[in-house]
Amino acid sequence: MRIPFLLVAGLLLAGCTFPGAMPSSITGAAPTADSTQQDAAPPLAGKETPQGVATLRALSPESSSDWTRTARIVTPYDYPDVMGRDDWEWEALVDRAAADGANVILDWTCASDGWECLNGEALEKVLREIRRRADYVHTAHPGVHYIMYIGPLEAVTEGIDNDLDRQVDAGQESRSLATQHPDWAQVGIDGRPAVFDGVLPGMPFWVCETCEDVWLSPAHPEFRRLTMEKAAKLARSGLDGLWFDVPFLTFNFGEGWRSQWADLSPAARALFHEQTRLSLPNPPLEPNWSDPVWQEYVAWRYRLIRDFVGEYARTVHTANPDFRLIMETSVALGPFSTQKGASPLDLPLVSDLTAHELGGLERPYQDYRYLDFLSALLGWRHVDMSFGQPSWLLSYVEAGHEDTLPLARLHAAAVLGSGFNYYTSGDEGMSRVVDPAFRRQLFAWIAAHEEMLYDPTLRPYANLAVLYSQSTVDYRDRGEWETSDRTDAFYGALGVLLESHIPFEVLSERQLNRLDEFEALILPQVEALSDVQAASLRAWVQEGGKLIVTGEEATRYDERGNPRPDYALADLFGVHFGEADWEIYTRTVGAGRVVYAPMNLFQEYRWASAPWDETGEDADPAYVAEERRAFLDEVWAAVEVSPVLETNAPSSVVFLPWQAESHLRLNVLNYTGVAYGNAIPAPQRGISLSLALPAGKQVASVTQTDFLGETRPMDFSQTGSTLTLTFDLDTAAFFDIHFTP
Repeated sequence: MRIPFLLVAGLLLAGCTFPGAMPSSITGAAPTADSTQQDAAPPLAGKETPQGVATLRALSPESSSDWTRTARIVTPYDYPDVMGRDDWEWEALVDRAAADGANVILDWTCASDGWECLNGEALEKVLREIRRRADYVHTAHPGVHYIMYIGPLEAVTEGIDNDLDRQVDAGQESRSLATQHPDWAQVGIDGRPAVFDGVLPGMPFWVCETCEDVWLSPAHPEFRRLTMEKAAKLARSGLDGLWFDVPFLTFNFGEGWRSQWADLSPAARALFHEQTRLSLPNPPLEPNWSDPVWQEYVAWRYRLIRDFVGEYARTVHTANPDFRLIMETSVALGPFSTQKGASPLDLPLVSDLTAHELGGLERPYQDYRYLDFLSALLGWRHVDMSFGQPSWLLSYVEAGHEDTLPLARLHAAAVLGSGFNYYTSGDEGMSRVVDPAFRRQLFAWIAAHEEMLYDPTLRPYANLAVLYSQSTVDYRDRGEWETSDRTDAFYGALGVLLESHIPFEVLSERQLNRLDEFEALILPQVEALSDVQAASLRAWVQEGGKLIVTGEEATRYDERGNPRPDYALADLFGVHFGEADWEIYTRTVGAGRVVYAPMNLFQEYRWASAPWDETGEDADPAYVAEERRAFLDEVWAAVEVSPVLETNAPSSVVFLPWQAESHLRLNVLNYTGVAYGNAIPAPQRGISLSLALPAGKQVASVTQTDFLGETRPMDFSQTGSTLTLTFDLDTAAFFDIHFTP
């Protein structure tokens, strides 16, 4: 997310020169991952989540309120009649947002990302204004929470190069961060500091022509100290929380900064040596994926970000135990995490919740784009749920088109159906509301159904897990989209399952202690696996687990991507590396079952569906259907998994079942007929559904709540442990299945 330019006038209120926009950062000396296994979770302290995953909840003491779970987020600057004006009154905008149903106000000030407000009188001045604003929100609108955007790791300062000669103008030297603190910048593998000017080709929209943009090193001790001191002051300012933007290390930025693998600054290399006892050479250097030092550096970059965020979290929670740190990231499960050194698996360890950013459905796409959008959301949500945390979503539906409203409805249904709190903008600059009347209607509906939408006990209801392997992504995809076959296989698997009405839960390789919760597990082109992880899978299969593995090099590498002479699970596959043919290998192992498919069918499915193509011209629906049918007939049938859900609905209807303490929730999304130029699903009538119930449960009642509609009781029948329903569906519906006590 980047700051809307219409905020410039408002940000001048504190007497600070508005520097532009910037992502986030944090600092710390939090626990580190085992140096022998890159993506193992760091040693942790704190309480256990409902899923049995330890987290650093000591960073975030229990609060008397749980307002982050029911958040309806608004920045008050996005109304159409406000854009371009400088005569608006901040209080009036907040009043308007609250009246429209917002219960969280997201604000910006000079302290958000202006390095000139890092400390000193400039910071003290803006803190006084923040206190005044917080007092107003809490007094005028009880129950509304006030948070502020902050982005410590990128500083954009406007007006540094007004003559556009790519030099700091005379008289602007004191405002230039690169001039005043050149050693604070991250450094890439070619030895250049991450300092950019707005004239460079390919700069993002928030770096204006006169701007200086600097990405800062979380390893630099002076920068960290000042950042932590500022964080403590913000936590005591009256704010309820901070929206902490993108804790990233620079990899790609503009056309001239590509695959740079920051941070190789002197401060970072010194910290790397201190923490690992290994030495990185001075840049320039090239990645060497067989070099143990480079392998450790790839793992250590995650630690650098995780430690920074961890220190930031401890700082704000020490200053204010009720404070909430909301970590924003646009990093999905995949190569971006390798590039940025920031994994969605790590952020819940060191923050209160994650606000994910996903580019949204700005125009109607071909139908596979919707499945891909949903797959990304579910991957994030399942991770956050395993830590007992809510999930916020920043997304986009481009405003100002005749089909904006139907697209916004379809988009909001996916967001809420996936379990996210809604925050959506009408453009990437966060400066437009999608549609004021629609947001008002949506927020009123959400407020009326908070208990249904945001039950904190909800978890995915599935007997199948899909393994996400960070090691495979890091050491086999290696941060390159051009070679991200394994990531494509992971999302391809989710797409196949969604289309096939097979419920699943995303499980990371750190969670293999949860295998006993599932009847079956899919490893979609998981190539990097440790011996310990392989042993866990082997023992689980022996005890009755059903394992599906795809990919010609599955498990052929250790956790750092070093090749083995054979598959780690060759004994389960029944075939050795180099001997496998293009056939399905099915074996009974102990009490369990193993199906190994050397072909990369999930990857092929995703490539054929081409979800990145807006119009669908690159998609091959016939081949998509062929790959999905091959999975169902040749792999899924062979593994013999008990069905959780059976239906006559077409593949364009998606079922998302969730389990709570006393009931089941079934969210149903309709994408039938949706295509480029059409965001209105074709209504489906007479959908029949059979759902397997938890053992011993008797259904007391079933209700159907239509998206933006009413709740009504439903007729149902139960035979043994199977529930049967028949219903009609427009855009989306939410079913609550309550059990007798």
